[in-house]
Amino acid sequence: MTHTFELRLPEPERRRAAGLAARWRDLLYVPGPGFSSPLDAGLYRSSFAIVPADGPAVRVSSFVVPAFGTELCRLRLEPLVSFRLENLGSFFEPSRRGVVYAMSPDRKGGVARPPDRKGWSYDGPPLGPRLERVERVRLIRERVTGGSGDGAFAWVADRGLALTGAGGQESLLLAAPEISEQSAFLPAVGLYRAILDPAVPETPGATVKELLGYGDRNDPFQIEIEIEPL
Repeated sequence: MTHTFELRLPEPERRRAAGLAARWRDLLYVPGPGFSSPLDAGLYRSSFAIVPADGPAVRVSSFVVPAFGTELCRLRLEPLVSFRLENLGSFFEPSRRGVVYAMSPDRKGGVARPPDRKGWSYDGPPLGPRLERVERVRLIRERVTGGSGDGAFAWVADRGLALTGAGGQESLLLAAPEISEQSAFLPAVGLYRAILDPAVPETPGATVKELLGYGDRNDPFQIEIEIEPL
C-alpha cells in the first residue's frame, strides 16, 4: 500500500485562512524582480501580507519540500506582528510601490530605491473595491497518485485559497514551488478557473497539471482537486 505524503495546513494556519473571510484594510507585497511576467499576465509572485480591519496581519508564502523527484508545496499563513509599511507595495493603493535594495555605488552597503523597473511592482487598478470585504474563503487541495509497484507515489497538498469578494469576484492565492518563500496571487481567476471547476474545458498549454506546476513531469500520474469551504 502506498504511503501518502501529507502537506496539509496545520490547524493554526487553517484557522487563519478561515479568518480571512473578513474586511481587509490592505493587501501588500514585496516588490522586486520576478514579481510579474508578460508570460503570466495577471499573476503576481511575491511574499504577501494581508492586513485585516481587525486583528494581526497574515503573511502568505509557500512551504516547499523535495519529494518524489520534484518539489511539492503548500500555502503557508503566518502571523505578521510587525513590518515596515513603507517597504511594501500595495494592491489597494498602487501608487505605494515600496522599495527594493541594491548595493551602494561604493559596494560597501545597501541602499533603498523605488522598484522602477517594469514588472517589479503592481501597476493595475486598485483592488480595494474587489477585496475590501472577503465574503468566502475556500481551500484548494490537490491529491496526486502515480507510478506502480516500488515506484508508486501519492501526496496530498493544500495548494491555495479561493477568495470571493462582496461583489462576487473571485481571486486566488496559490503556493508556488519555483521560488522558496514566494506564493502566487491572481486578482482575477482567468485560465485558473479550470482548477476550481472541473466542468470548465482545459486550455491546451494551461491544463490543471501545468497550472499547478507539474507540466515538466514525464511520468504518468493522476491529479484530483478538492475545493473545501472554510
